[in-house]
Amino acid sequence: MSDAHDNPPAHRAERQAGRPKPSNTPRHRRLLLVDRDPSLRTALERCADPNTTVLYADTLAKARDVISAQRAIDVAVIDPDLADGSGLELVNELATSKHATQAVVVSASPAFDLAQKAMRLGATDYLVKHDGAQGLIDGALLADRVRAALDRQQALRDQARQIRKLKKLCKQLDAARAEVSDQVDVLCNDLVTAYQELAVQMQDAVANSGFTAVLGEELDLEVVLRKTLEYLVSQAGPCNAAIFLPATMDEYSLGGYVNYDCSGESADMLLEHLGDVLAPRIGECVEVVEITDNAALQKLLGDDWHYLADCGLITFACFADDEPLAVVALFRDSGQPFPLGLVETCRSVADVMGESLAKIIRVHHRAGFEDDEVYGEACDDETLDADTFLPLDEWNGANDKPGLFESEDEDAFEDDDLPF
Repeated sequence: MSDAHDNPPAHRAERQAGRPKPSNTPRHRRLLLVDRDPSLRTALERCADPNTTVLYADTLAKARDVISAQRAIDVAVIDPDLADGSGLELVNELATSKHATQAVVVSASPAFDLAQKAMRLGATDYLVKHDGAQGLIDGALLADRVRAALDRQQALRDQARQIRKLKKLCKQLDAARAEVSDQVDVLCNDLVTAYQELAVQMQDAVANSGFTAVLGEELDLEVVLRKTLEYLVSQAGPCNAAIFLPATMDEYSLGGYVNYDCSGESADMLLEHLGDVLAPRIGECVEVVEITDNAALQKLLGDDWHYLADCGLITFACFADDEPLAVVALFRDSGQPFPLGLVETCRSVADVMGESLAKIIRVHHRAGFEDDEVYGEACDDETLDADTFLPLDEWNGANDKPGLFESEDEDAFEDDDLPF
């Protein structure tokens, strides 16, 4: 016994093999005659083409079984007077089904009310079986009306097929639109983020270039401090400003200041307090610190916060090689808040000033070495940077020479021979 799954029909096997069904192949159609008298079946079979099968049922129940077994009926020719019920019930069932079956009512009665009811229930045509003395309905007329019903049904099927394709395309387009929309949203967010980052970089570059131009190649510490204070006050507006320089690891001394609204005595006391309390704490911070209320001020300074009560404060440290070289503080009454972009300006000033102070230190350190005669003690590192005051080849062998406090004879120097 062969299995239907093992031997599928030719058209199904072609589709499974990836070959589409030829578009010019006529579709097989099914006609159903539902009538107690089978005499119309012969007329239907004569008008049917080779691609049309004529089915027959003499009761309402058998008709439903045929429809259920065949699934799709193209045209049903139905007599409303059946042994087990009204054929108009079947007309209504076919009209509400999803197969677009055309229902042609063929009745022995020419009653207008019956025809009107059949059309309301979904019949697409109404014929009378007997036309007076002429007897049974003419076969040619029946054939023409059935072919017209088949054409209508085929048109509806084609329309339904096109609608399904359009719905599928609409779903695909909607999914593509949603995907593109998501990608556009992501792209817009990326562009906004990139623009913001670029704007910050441009702002930093402008601030850096502006302050760098102010300092120039200045190597005088006092001039650098003065120009820094002038630049910050020009950006912040009238305010108190101070720069503290590290004296030892945890101690800072005042390098320069601008007094805006403090009396002489109170200014001296305040600046001394800031050097003792504020500067060491800010010297450990790599970010610009902005304080706008007393609570934040108390958190930063602890019990000593009242020295700057009701003041807005912006303070930062200037680093070089992770070492704080200066601490800057700007403050004034909190009723006059600082400009919004001042924090970014302070970040740029911190970078440029840190490099400038490091350069000043290197230059003064170099000058100190140039006055020192003990080169072997001064530089014992094999890797000398560009700021080294002697070329690398002149240092070769310098570390092998005895220094001022070194001698092959341990008793060569007495205490009285020491230079201090």
